Amino acid sequence: MAGLLKRIRWGRVLGVLVLPLLLVVLALSGRAAWRSEQYFHYPKPAAVLPEDFGSAREVTLRTDDGVELRGWYVPSRNRAAWVLAHGLSQTRMDLLPEARVLRDAGYGVLLFDLRAHGQSGGETSTWGDKERQDVRAALAYVRAQPDVDSARVGALGFSIGSAAVAEVAAKDPQVAAVVLLSPFNTLRLAAAYDFRRFGVVTQSGALVPFWRRGIALEEVRTIDAVDRIKPRPLFIVAGTEESGQPLLDELFTHVAPYAQTWRIPGASHGNFTATAPREYPRRLLEFADTALKPVEGEAPAVEKPVEKKAPAKKPSQRKKKAGAR
Repeated sequence: MAGLLKRIRWGRVLGVLVLPLLLVVLALSGRAAWRSEQYFHYPKPAAVLPEDFGSAREVTLRTDDGVELRGWYVPSRNRAAWVLAHGLSQTRMDLLPEARVLRDAGYGVLLFDLRAHGQSGGETSTWGDKERQDVRAALAYVRAQPDVDSARVGALGFSIGSAAVAEVAAKDPQVAAVVLLSPFNTLRLAAAYDFRRFGVVTQSGALVPFWRRGIALEEVRTIDAVDRIKPRPLFIVAGTEESGQPLLDELFTHVAPYAQTWRIPGASHGNFTATAPREYPRRLLEFADTALKPVEGEAPAVEKPVEKKAPAKKPSQRKKKAGAR
């Protein structure tokens, strides 16, 4: 009897200690899940074609899984082109600074809204997972243009756009050059990084919105994809004030032997033109020109003037006489 009472007392003690702890864990995890869920809800403004993009034409792309994407294409004047993929909660307009730099140098540029953004279809963002199909559709469109040499097409992505670009380029050797702006090492780390304060409790909660949407967390791994991009030209840019600096340190150290990298002092997540208005465009264009220069021996893409044939001269009387003999 005494033993039974002792066990009951210990059960009550454990209940008093464990139950509150369990409630705290559930509260922390639930709060993290709620905050993470907010990443999937954002405004979807319509893109407005800037006046200086008068040469651009409206395009509609269709992905392999049937999502319709809307964008603009500026034809190439130098036979090379770039596909640009924006970040989370953005539209094609957020990469207009990069598009202007490339367009002014003669490159064709495709700006488009990723799925579930702007004027494109799709129910939800997947942080670079299904966006891989968006990038593939964009590349296929550009390569099919008569003004473009399909061997001279590069891809640039920002944040989740960089994750999709890196994964596609890793498996598609036809992507001639890659620019990654504010990339993350892996999708799992990116999704959980800001919830690391209480370790696995809050980080697991933060992943719930991703799990319930069926997002392939383990398949989007930029830090592995970059190894499969080499020896093609690769340029990675990030700011010194971005979240996740330890992760950027790891990525930059990893690619140091074979890629160009730049940490912009004072820059946060994107909008690099505002922080480095002269140096950023200069470095971006320098990389593009070096990476997508014409193949050796290829003739430059210039229009040939129409040659006018001189009218035939009438034979002289002396030649006529000579021919009659």
